[in-house]
Amino acid sequence: MRKFASALIVLASALPMVPASAADRLAAELQPFAFLAGSCWRATFPGGQMTDTHCFSPILNGHFLRDRHIVSHAPDPYLGETIYRWDAAAGRIHYDYYASDGSHSAGTAQAAANGLSFLDEQHDVAGGNAMQIRSTWTREGADTYVALAEARNGEGWRELFRLRFTRIARSPAD
Repeated sequence: MRKFASALIVLASALPMVPASAADRLAAELQPFAFLAGSCWRATFPGGQMTDTHCFSPILNGHFLRDRHIVSHAPDPYLGETIYRWDAAAGRIHYDYYASDGSHSAGTAQAAANGLSFLDEQHDVAGGNAMQIRSTWTREGADTYVALAEARNGEGWRELFRLRFTRIARSPAD
């Protein structure tokens, strides 16, 4: 019996490990993003012509989350990439967004009631203009979330867009 048990242990250690899910690979501090990790999500803009597709993948041992996106059927091709990370000094999630038009955004994110809030975003356009943006992503079940983005307008805020994203596939990087 002892030889059989030893043989089982050797055999089990030789078998490939089942990979952890994308959410399980995220660092504890990035868990508010777990519902997105490992999946691609798509929304259709009003008018039905353009779509926005985001694919989320944990990178570098789950210490970072990459969000690659493409707006399809836009007049000019538009791509972007966001990297989310834990900022230990600030005790918050920080992100940087880079776009194919040369613009850049940076801000912080945090868990919110049924989703995520993106705060303190400074969006710098390649031509030198800047705007302050805030966003929320609110979950509507396991496979849908609504993204609402607003820009500062004097002392108030104006809606930039509201898009409903649906999970469409696993992320190609997973």
